[in-house]
Amino acid sequence: MRVLIERFIISSTPAWRVLLAVFAATPFFLIVLLLHGWAVGVPEIRAGLNVGVLYFSQSVLVLAIGINLYATFWLWPRRYLHDALPRMTLLVCLSIGVGYTVVTIQSGTFTSPPNLILLGILAIGLLLFERHPMLISYVVCVGLLTGYDLGVILGYWSYAPALTEKVMQGAAPVWWFGAWRQLVFVIGYVVLTSLLLLLFDRLDQVHAKLRRLSYTDGLTGLANRRRAMEVLHNEVARQARTGQTLAVVLIDADHFKQVNDQHGHDMGDKVLRSLGKLLMGCVRSPTDVACRLGGEEFALILPDTRHEQVEAVCARLREQLAQLSFGEGDAAFKVTLSMGVVEGTGQDAEYLLQQADLQLYRAKSTGRDRVCMAHMAHMANGAAT
Repeated sequence: MRVLIERFIISSTPAWRVLLAVFAATPFFLIVLLLHGWAVGVPEIRAGLNVGVLYFSQSVLVLAIGINLYATFWLWPRRYLHDALPRMTLLVCLSIGVGYTVVTIQSGTFTSPPNLILLGILAIGLLLFERHPMLISYVVCVGLLTGYDLGVILGYWSYAPALTEKVMQGAAPVWWFGAWRQLVFVIGYVVLTSLLLLLFDRLDQVHAKLRRLSYTDGLTGLANRRRAMEVLHNEVARQARTGQTLAVVLIDADHFKQVNDQHGHDMGDKVLRSLGKLLMGCVRSPTDVACRLGGEEFALILPDTRHEQVEAVCARLREQLAQLSFGEGDAAFKVTLSMGVVEGTGQDAEYLLQQADLQLYRAKSTGRDRVCMAHMAHMANGAAT
């Protein structure tokens, strides 16, 4: 259910969002309308009500329901359109907000349980709509509440205009008023709590998504340079404790500029995405990390990996890439890779990258489409393969 609600909130059209607000508020208005009508018809309850004020409240609810029904008929044929609907959105927000505000005022602003539902409506609005219609509705509703409270302070009208003193038996409310307050309080509490939990859940998801985006290359889905550097430093620190080897592979797509120049940047992006997919398939997950450092340059960070295993990974990557062909017909072409590998024990991250880059340069300068590897344990003797 949570996934469905989240998907609706993110992907729904403006018309669907307004319709959801209408479908959420109208049943409550109808229930309140029917309960008020029933209450007026019961002599015991009627004695505790100011019927004139209640009829005014009923008129406001009828008007709000009418606006909601009009909005439903107007929006339903447009429910799949992605056009903004600022006027209809504002009209529905005002009708719902004013309706709940009137229900709140009639039985006392500060002691009325509909306050909770009014807060829930604000939460729904924040989930569904832009700030502009919600800001206008908020100002109108706060103006009504503030104006009415000011009138109460100045003695122009009573605190709970729809009620008389007969709703109280000494210090306790009569049974029907207590039951009504408790029922609306529970409903409002459940609605408000559910919406707040949904809001916090969405906030957590946004934070997680932002974190993923900050560590992910948008084109290939691999880890980006920032993530690569973080992982590399962490692995170097772990390696210092465990004494295990750490392999770093720098990878460059050969003559990639010619791919962009001769076949276009769209084809270049396709090549990069294919390389990212191959790299992801050639590593151990989640132990190894495949990264795109920028442009056509990639990297593999392979903890606890010796040179025989690194050679196998590089060979598998080259074999799989050799089976791929890009473009069609006479324009078809293949892509090769140059790789520089370093296998280290105890060196810092910057030094490993420097040595891997030297091996990558050696691979490119000696003909490309090859792997050059340095064993850091033998670097003092100048040995490299």
